[in-house]
Amino acid sequence: MRKPVRLCTIALVVVLLATTLFSTSCTCLMPSPVPYGPKVTGDGTGGAIAVYEDIRGGNQHDFYAQKISPEGEALWGETGVLIGSGYKNSDSFFDLHIVNDGSGGAFAVWSAYTSEPDWRATPGQCQIPYLTHLTRVGLEGNMLWQREIGAIYHMISDGSGGVIIASISEEQQLNILKVDSEGKYPWGKDGVPVYFGQYAHSLHMTGDGSGGAIIVQQNLTQTETNFEIFVQRVSSDGSLPWGQKGILLYPPWGNAEEVQIINDGSGGAIVAWQVERKDIRVQRVDASGNVLWQQNGVPLEITKAAGEAFPHTPLLVSAGSGNAIVIWEDLRRGLASIYAQKIDANGNIKWQPDGEEVCYIKTNSSFWPRTAVSDGSGGAIIACSYKEAETNERGLLVQRLDTTGRAVWGNGIVVTESDHITHVIAYDGYGGASIAWGSGKSMFKSERSYIQRIDSGGKLLWGEEGIRLNP
Repeated sequence: MRKPVRLCTIALVVVLLATTLFSTSCTCLMPSPVPYGPKVTGDGTGGAIAVYEDIRGGNQHDFYAQKISPEGEALWGETGVLIGSGYKNSDSFFDLHIVNDGSGGAFAVWSAYTSEPDWRATPGQCQIPYLTHLTRVGLEGNMLWQREIGAIYHMISDGSGGVIIASISEEQQLNILKVDSEGKYPWGKDGVPVYFGQYAHSLHMTGDGSGGAIIVQQNLTQTETNFEIFVQRVSSDGSLPWGQKGILLYPPWGNAEEVQIINDGSGGAIVAWQVERKDIRVQRVDASGNVLWQQNGVPLEITKAAGEAFPHTPLLVSAGSGNAIVIWEDLRRGLASIYAQKIDANGNIKWQPDGEEVCYIKTNSSFWPRTAVSDGSGGAIIACSYKEAETNERGLLVQRLDTTGRAVWGNGIVVTESDHITHVIAYDGYGGASIAWGSGKSMFKSERSYIQRIDSGGKLLWGEEGIRLNP
């Protein structure tokens, strides 16, 4: 058994930027809302489906999908199902995505060059296609179809067996595509073009519960000094009920950062963002595009309650019935700490004014990511990396908050003490979660991929070390 940690240690979250290279250039970069390394989704039965890469040598990569039963059995062979192969820059980010298809399989995204590029080539003259593929893998691990698709920024389930994709064209146009279970394009192969700010910084997306999507984007103003926030809805028929540009949630003089979005359960969305590391604000928009809470969002007033806390990098988790849990990091203890606050459907703050402490981090280092999912009962499961300041011990720790904000798993559960470089988390449908992580010599690539399941009581179900995905 692993020894418990006395301090709940979690790492600082940094801005996540992933490399997306277009087909005619070796140098065009795009930000992404997900870290590199393996990705995971629940399978609907308590198991998980993961997508990951295996390095054959040099810059050659194979891409696999694997399904793990609730009991921890690899269902798609020892190494999983091979879904593609290609070449990648050894220092590039691995832009993998995965979404449950609702039928025991998954949609997986992988990207690679068709042949090995000349990395010494003049920027913009590489000309070797860098292609992104959407692959559907069926219940038994059979590849049902594969589509070549544009640069994918974000992908979610459409709730009807298909996916909705935010894609950026070479002309810097944001298109929202729907791909159904058969690989067809209900909104056209190019998707629905939506407003994309000239100085767009990041975007996130959630389903609207009716086969459409709600997109939030953080735009840098033309003065390049402040950020503003827009939300946009694409209905199930591909129309834009909130107009071509959407709704301005936060004005350009407000300087919003680190935006997050979740579905509110009633066709609308809840959005959270950081304001100059001084506070975090939360806003709700209904299905008709009406802004429901106070103008410019509900301030959590963290600095007012906790002094110069410098709150930043919020996460947002649904707590059911229009409620939300906001999780953030601040420095009120001098070193990093993690706190959480609950907002009800009317925008009222429910927990103590300065938030409930999730963990105190005794660390002097910065790592990422910090991730969170709902626990299905009005609480949240939070996974985070750490490096203990005094001992330099590293690891990945998971904590659960109940609906009152109480930390359920004591000092937290250590999932791995390996020198991992990234992790992702997915709800398992039964009060627990599946966590996948990558480790390797370089912070820019994960040479080994692992997965673990933790139940609602904090028990590790798939062995002490988890399951190695690419043995």
